[in-house]
Amino acid sequence: MKKFNYLSLVTLFFTVLFLSGCNERVDNYYLSLMGESDSWELTNYEVVLTQEDFKAGNGTLRFKNENNYKTDWFEVITHVVINNKDTVVNHNIESGPGTVLTEKSTGGIEGPAYLDENNAPITMDDVDEIYMVVKWNDNNNQKVEEKIDLYNKVNKERSFLH
Repeated sequence: MKKFNYLSLVTLFFTVLFLSGCNERVDNYYLSLMGESDSWELTNYEVVLTQEDFKAGNGTLRFKNENNYKTDWFEVITHVVINNKDTVVNHNIESGPGTVLTEKSTGGIEGPAYLDENNAPITMDDVDEIYMVVKWNDNNNQKVEEKIDLYNKVNKERSFLH
């Protein structure tokens, strides 16, 4: 009887030890971001962050100032600040006479996960800020640039992401 109890106890110990190793935490993040500047409103900008992938984009930029506004040059640059290092993750340029700015897609990117200094996939704890810069030529052919803030770790305390 003692041999059976000892064997059961050893089996239980190794089962618990094995199962405790199966509880590794895996962080996956999906963000649907929006923001605006004086001239632009951005909606449905998605960021997907997993241990394998980084995806960003598929948002819609709407020009707020007038319908059928035309330019010859338009640029969208998305930045993610990771551990205080500013990284451009998406950059789109459209040029040509008569480019209408009423509504534009941000485009999108998909690639491997960004790694931290220890070669581990980054998490949202590593992301300090996400923002977009929109540039275009106005009717006087002057370059205009506006920043759209999308995520800021400091302001996270006031969001559901906390």
